[in-house]
Amino acid sequence: MAQSLPLYTSYKFHMMIGAIISLWLVVFLVLIAPFDASDLSFMIRVQILPFYGVISFIGYMVLIPLQNWIFRTKNRWTLISEILFIFVFNILVLIGSFWYYKTGIINGDYSFSKFSLEVYTPICFILLSILIFSRWFLNRKAPTKPISKITITGENKLDILQIYPSDLISISSADNYIEVSYLKGNLLQKKLLRNTLKNIQEEIPSLLRVHRSHLINPIHFKEWKSATLLGLTQSEIPVSKKYKQAVLDLNHSSLKTNTSPLTL
Repeated sequence: MAQSLPLYTSYKFHMMIGAIISLWLVVFLVLIAPFDASDLSFMIRVQILPFYGVISFIGYMVLIPLQNWIFRTKNRWTLISEILFIFVFNILVLIGSFWYYKTGIINGDYSFSKFSLEVYTPICFILLSILIFSRWFLNRKAPTKPISKITITGENKLDILQIYPSDLISISSADNYIEVSYLKGNLLQKKLLRNTLKNIQEEIPSLLRVHRSHLINPIHFKEWKSATLLGLTQSEIPVSKKYKQAVLDLNHSSLKTNTSPLTL
């Protein structure tokens, strides 16, 4: 599972990042005057080059609603998400920059491929440095909500287990007891408590019944071992015909792979 990264979703702060990126690009283009911009006078550069900064600002802000939607939907932001964000941002800025380059204002002669390789690619690295640093600096300050532990109890006052929801793997019936499988660190642990699956399912409705004697935490699903056996984190649980469709209907991508047994 990819490691989660902090993410600030505030439009105010992302507008600040967009403005920093835009200003950084404009200063670079006007003062350094790379490529054929050096043939232009300073006043001409001031008049026509800042629009590239506007394009970068728009390209960045257009992606923020999509970024925030993905974050809300998946409830996490990963390194892969961050890399894809930066990649799509550069694609948008490249297309917008080439469009402006071809307008009557610039009237550039380069083809798209030549513009991409000889003009935008070097500038891309200038943008990347400030983009990556700005997002890293801002996102590390993102507020995080403390994750509350869940408490699983038995009839005996000493029968109590407090764990984070993400550490709970499954709960199985064992005569008059339940056997709780959970992670402690990266190691599988099990604990017997005097309770019933019915009570537990009422207390923790996010658990899914896959068998008369078994409840699972869907986030720990790994694979179908067979048509009647689920592979979970460091464990396996049987699935019965009665509950199999409920497993397949879960809104969980890994449960809907082509390798899932759709027939009994």
